Amino acid sequence: MTTDLTGEKMASTSPSDTTSPASGGPRTAQDFENLEKKRARDRKSQKAMRERTKWNIQCLTQQVEQLTRALDAESREKNDLYNRFLAVSEENDHLRVQKAALQLRLLGNGQSPPDSASSPTGLAPYEAIPVNTSPTCMSDQILQTFVESRWEAYAFQTAGRIESYPDKPDLSALFDGRPNRQVDETSSIVGDIIRSYTEINTLPKKVAVHYIMSTLLKWEVLRTKASFQAMPDWLRPEQVQLERPHASWIDRIPWPKIRIYLIDHPEVKFDDFASAYSTSFNVKWDYDPNHVILTTANDERGGISINPIYEEHVRQLKNWTVGGAFRLKFPEMTEIIDSYKNEK
Repeated sequence: MTTDLTGEKMASTSPSDTTSPASGGPRTAQDFENLEKKRARDRKSQKAMRERTKWNIQCLTQQVEQLTRALDAESREKNDLYNRFLAVSEENDHLRVQKAALQLRLLGNGQSPPDSASSPTGLAPYEAIPVNTSPTCMSDQILQTFVESRWEAYAFQTAGRIESYPDKPDLSALFDGRPNRQVDETSSIVGDIIRSYTEINTLPKKVAVHYIMSTLLKWEVLRTKASFQAMPDWLRPEQVQLERPHASWIDRIPWPKIRIYLIDHPEVKFDDFASAYSTSFNVKWDYDPNHVILTTANDERGGISINPIYEEHVRQLKNWTVGGAFRLKFPEMTEIIDSYKNEK
């Protein structure tokens, strides 16, 4: 008890006498016990909730892993089926080429194959190569011999290809004349021929000629759909090239109508044409000449390839032109070439 200033006694208070705001009365030991029990239940509920969340995450993680494995398995199966499809397609191409080679051997022995097989229409477009006469120049001699030997090696091999043919020509042979250089055969032989023509004296011209010659040569060796489609449309042989014997060098001229003209005018000889053409043809390129190539170093030997931008440029026939001596010597053919200026 305490006494105030007036002398009246007042009741003292203690913590146990404090009233609860919620109940309006004093908080008892039972209240504290109930509060502790409630807190314990809350902790158990939170723990159970965390465990359920953890379990759900584990279940979802397992499901994701299972679905990922299933997707990977399906992707591998699809890739396997696709690779098998490619293998079957390649084998089919190989058998068709082998059949054509056998037919040529029969013709060489004086025997005639069935009419449907001997006719150009009996072959797929990518299997029918131009009909050439005997070589009329050194480059024809080299390339025709190469095509004949490599095609027979490819057509009659028993397992695997004898020579590897890259998707894009390797331009290293334009700069490296060593006989032991590591370049694929087509790129190498074309590079040697181009280096022998000093008239082809700029890098854009050398790369452009190497590109179309290598692409054409690869198709003539393999005679597959893929190698045929890799050529620009305008480089693919016209019907007259498949029917009328003509010099092999004509097939390497970019403009289809010029190839037809040369077949129709056999009086135009290689030496006369080449002396004017080699110095006069050009591929329009308004940028740094060195930008037409790319140097790669993704393997031990590295390599030099055509810049994809310049490749697309070369594949547009409107960018090929002639001038100077060729225009003076062959005005009729010049007019034909000029007609391609607006073509893609």
